[in-house]
Parts: sequence; structure tokens; C-alpha cells
Amino acid sequence: MQHTIFVIVLAAALSLGVFAVAVQRGAMLVYIDRMTALMSLIWGAVSLGMVCVGYGIGKWILSFDLGARDVYWIHVVCGVFLAIAGIRMFYRALRKKTFIERRMEKVDVKHDSLLCLQITASTFIAGIACGLLEAGIVRVILAFFSISTGFAVFGYMNGRSNGPVWSDKAYLLGGTILCAAGIMLQIMK
Repeated sequence: MQHTIFVIVLAAALSLGVFAVAVQRGAMLVYIDRMTALMSLIWGAVSLGMVCVGYGIGKWILSFDLGARDVYWIHVVCGVFLAIAGIRMFYRALRKKTFIERRMEKVDVKHDSLLCLQITASTFIAGIACGLLEAGIVRVILAFFSISTGFAVFGYMNGRSNGPVWSDKAYLLGGTILCAAGIMLQIMK
């Protein structure tokens, strides 16, 4: 049960970055259509791919002969990875941004896919942490794909309705959750 909650919290925190970018992109959309739904599925698929590759690397590291002292360092490294991902989200929230006011008829799949790869790099790190902490792969797959896809859909719709207002708040909340998760890994060894 503890791993399930941890995986869901990680997926939600990292999906807040997806939400933040989708809000910014949704603020420029004139119409929400099938391409928006397709792009949301791409967000989920790329998040899934990144977390699975990271998970595989984490499990591969565990295949080596590890002692009790190594398990301690695994928790430390996972906590540092999550804190770095959180700090990266803080940076995205607090850096100076310039919004160019232009409207898009539909989602620019190529541009949004490149943004997707940039944002989901932290998901790769979370996948390594999940693999090292031996979270179940089915939980990881279900949580990251479904939450990322849902947050992308909600982000496009929210951005279309409210503009980019919620973007920085989502980054700050996601960064806070990731840093707290990194600290909790150190406390709950």
C-alpha cells in the first residue's frame, strides 16, 4: 500500500509539470478538438515511456549484489533525484517568462511533442527511483499514464478557459511535493 501511494504522489507531482505546459499551450488555442485529445495521449505515452525506461535502469542497478549499506544509499540517491526534479520545477515557476500573444487554430503536435520530451525528463528520474525502491511496474504504468494524460487534457481545457494563470502555481505545487517526497524517503527508511 505504501508503494502505491508513493507512486501516485510521484505521478501527480510530475504530472503537474505536464499540466503547467498544457495550460500555457491551451491559452493560445482557439478550438479544442480531436488533435488536443491526441496530444494529451501523446503526453501520457511519453511519460509512460520515460518512466518505464527509468524503471528498467533502476531494476538493472538492483540486479547487482547489494548489501544493507547499499540500500541506505539507494534511499539517499532517490531522495536527491526527487529533490533535483522538484528544484527544476521551482526554477520553471520562478524564472522570468515572456508570453507572446498569438492564437493557434489547433494544437501544434510537433512543438508540443518537443515540450513533452523536455518536461518528462524528470519522469525518467522518477522511474529510476521507482525501480530502485521496487515499486510494482503495473502501479507505475497505470499511475503515470493515466494521471499524465488526465492532467494534459485538464491543462489544455483550463488554459483555453482561464489563460496561463495556473501554470506557475502548478510548477510550485509539483516542486514542493517532489522535494517533500525526497525528504520523506530519508525519514522513512
